[in-house]
Amino acid sequence: MMKRGCDIIGLPVISLDEGCKTFEIKDIIYCNQNLKVTAFLVHEGGYFHEPMVVYFEHVKNIGENAVTIQNDTSIKRIKYSMSQLQSREKLLGLEVITDDGKHVGTVQDIMIEIGNGRLLGLILTEGLFDDLVEGRSILPFLQSFTIHQDAIIITSSISASILQGTGGLKNLLSLE
Repeated sequence: MMKRGCDIIGLPVISLDEGCKTFEIKDIIYCNQNLKVTAFLVHEGGYFHEPMVVYFEHVKNIGENAVTIQNDTSIKRIKYSMSQLQSREKLLGLEVITDDGKHVGTVQDIMIEIGNGRLLGLILTEGLFDDLVEGRSILPFLQSFTIHQDAIIITSSISASILQGTGGLKNLLSLE
């Protein structure tokens, strides 16, 4: 089963032992090396408080309406600031460009395989009108692209693997 990042952000974290809501998912932290979710940010921290996360291995389930953990001991403080971590929030709005300078799209969201936390791909947008007519494109997560601060650079050969028009009015009305 796969979910978009926006389907997870904002879900309450429910402790099964205590039977209560503890926090809300604020962001998704991933490892850039193995392209897997490592944790969910539940508290952003501040000057005097460290960020708090639920590591992916402590998550019991990710449902439609909540993320469940066994108990509050699954919520951990981390020593890193958010600027040191790779997160979904940092990917949103990045422009995707091929190495020969072709604009492919802008990152709208990420896709996650819920069972193992693997990042499956990036959902790209070309703008509201194109999204309505053509649908959004999906760039499968491959090892051979580089994420920079302002853009994601892919090789022109990877651009052929982009799934174009995964919805939209053209598909709905069978206009192609």
